Amino acid sequence: MAAPPGVRQVSRAAQDVAMADAPTPVQGDAEGDVPAAEARRERPGLPRRATPRHASASAARHRLRKLRALLPLAAEVPVSSEPPPPPQELIAFLRAVGTALIRAGESVADVQDAVNRLGTHYGFTTVHTFAVPTGVFVRAGRAPDSVIDFAPVQGPNLRFDQIDRLYRFLDELYVHPVSPHEGAAELAEIDAMKPRYGLWPRLLGYVVMTMGLGLLTLPNTMALAGYAVLGAFVGALREAAQLAGRVMSLALPVLAAVLVTAIAYRYSGPLLGEDPTKLLIPPLLAFLPGSALTMGTIELATGSILSGASRLVYGLNVLVLLAFGIAIGHQLVTAHPLGKDASVDALGAWAAWAGVVLLGLGYVLNYSASLRTLPWLLLVLCIAKIGQELAGGLAGPLFGAFAGGVALPLATRLIERNRHAPPAQVVFLPGFWMLVPGSLGLTGVGLLLVDRKSGGLDTTATALLTVVAVALGVLVGANALAGRRVPAAGAEAGTEAIAEADRPELRPPPHS
Repeated sequence: MAAPPGVRQVSRAAQDVAMADAPTPVQGDAEGDVPAAEARRERPGLPRRATPRHASASAARHRLRKLRALLPLAAEVPVSSEPPPPPQELIAFLRAVGTALIRAGESVADVQDAVNRLGTHYGFTTVHTFAVPTGVFVRAGRAPDSVIDFAPVQGPNLRFDQIDRLYRFLDELYVHPVSPHEGAAELAEIDAMKPRYGLWPRLLGYVVMTMGLGLLTLPNTMALAGYAVLGAFVGALREAAQLAGRVMSLALPVLAAVLVTAIAYRYSGPLLGEDPTKLLIPPLLAFLPGSALTMGTIELATGSILSGASRLVYGLNVLVLLAFGIAIGHQLVTAHPLGKDASVDALGAWAAWAGVVLLGLGYVLNYSASLRTLPWLLLVLCIAKIGQELAGGLAGPLFGAFAGGVALPLATRLIERNRHAPPAQVVFLPGFWMLVPGSLGLTGVGLLLVDRKSGGLDTTATALLTVVAVALGVLVGANALAGRRVPAAGAEAGTEAIAEADRPELRPPPHS
């Protein structure tokens, strides 16, 4: 079968090069002095003898270069320069870090930034993260070889002692990276940590929290006793729900609202001389969705539409559940008339600052934070309270809420720069609950559903504006400073630590 024309032309060209470069032998043949090469030229059709074995190496290389130039199939095949994707163990570890940060109360933007930055410290720049309040997506590599993995957010929110250890562990990773297996084991230990304090200190902490918030909202001597009793009931109910399981935890906001409302409407009038609706909010502090509403507003403002909308829906759903429980409790018990004038027991202006101290102490005990955290937490709460009071005295409560939101991230970021201070998230979360936008919303809903008062609509609108003011203030304060601190060693130290550890499963293979 005849060869294709293109192949024949290349072969003839190769033969011509070989014939032109072949050295002429100096030895004649047996018939005369005519060299064998010339004799063959005179007899066309006879094949030429191949290149003699004694041909020089330089001539052979010269012919090889010409052959490569004539044969396009001999060109080198380009090699892809795309970096390889990270190992599967590292992807799983990064997902676990993202879910832990979600449970620590971080915004989705900060979670995505932290996970991507951690992947860079492990030597991989093709890690991209997408986080929502219920899950974390991690994409590794570039198309078409990229890998996308997902991990749901499971378990309750982390306590303060777990948050403290989590952020200190992440700070260590930036300087001394560990293998994904060791990192996953550390995260599992953080998740399995036992509370720092036992049952009775935690219960006492919730009672103190309730009294502190009560002094901030209604500073009254007799009401303070009511806060203590109602806080003890709700605290015991929370501890029982943790032992009972998930079903009890889901119904806990409604049960707590029913219990608090029934007791307040039965005894607050004749014993405390107070309007029962004023005693409903502080005992329900643990269920108030102020942080969810504010964080959702922040994420909507920064472009995280999906996460912000889901947080807002969650916060509104919690308000509806609490209002449903309040409505049931009101129907079970009829309010008793007031027994006396409660104004005679009103405390002075110092009560609000005493409430700040009690609130901080209650958070430390109930959420298992270290006692060394208490001074830093009180400092942040006092700074936020001062900003709120000064601005509120100048331009009203809404401007005060904005000023408190500005002061909160500024104080936490500045304090975190001290190496002895706790992570910013530990002292940042209580500030949300002290600004109390969630309690305002619950008050408005309660007035609408229980007392049928027109002021409930005004209170609800004020609560929504307060949420916006706090969220805007937090955005302004957070953008005034850089993000979370990174140890001084930086990314270069993390890369060098990986190289020195001689762990091939962490290092990307060399590009070919």
